[in-house]
Amino acid sequence: MTRTAAVREATAEDVAAIADFLHEAWRQAGPGAPGFAGATEDVIVEIAAPEAIRARIGGPGRSMFLAWQDDRVVGFAATRRLTAAAIELAGAVVLQSLIGGGVGSALVQAAVESARTRGFRKMTVSTEIDNERALRFYEKCGFIVVGKSTTDAAGSDIEIWNLQMEL
Repeated sequence: MTRTAAVREATAEDVAAIADFLHEAWRQAGPGAPGFAGATEDVIVEIAAPEAIRARIGGPGRSMFLAWQDDRVVGFAATRRLTAAAIELAGAVVLQSLIGGGVGSALVQAAVESARTRGFRKMTVSTEIDNERALRFYEKCGFIVVGKSTTDAAGSDIEIWNLQMEL
């Protein structure tokens, strides 16, 4: 039975716990997992570095939300301001061992509620074309597909779905 994760906005005190989570998520998912397109061990080390985490926690126009179970981070969602009216769900990751237990939904809900409170009117998110699980998840959360595009991920062109939600 999966317990509900407690979700809250990240603070500077959470840097080490976030780094531990990123390494554990990588160990569980590996480079072939959807959402890790183009990632390598070196990339994970780089994004799990304390200075990289601090930059994403709450800089101008950024927020990060953490899901906690048993005093450890088991998932995160990050947002990034695009315009005065639009915000991007820039990432949502849950440990593979907990997918399907409601952690991701709780994280997206926290990000959406925060964005509404801060006056944003639209949230966007994108996911790789071949990541059907993520596409279905975002649609279940209320996002709708608005198009496709190509993005560069570590030197490789990746086709992505672009989704959005009116807040």
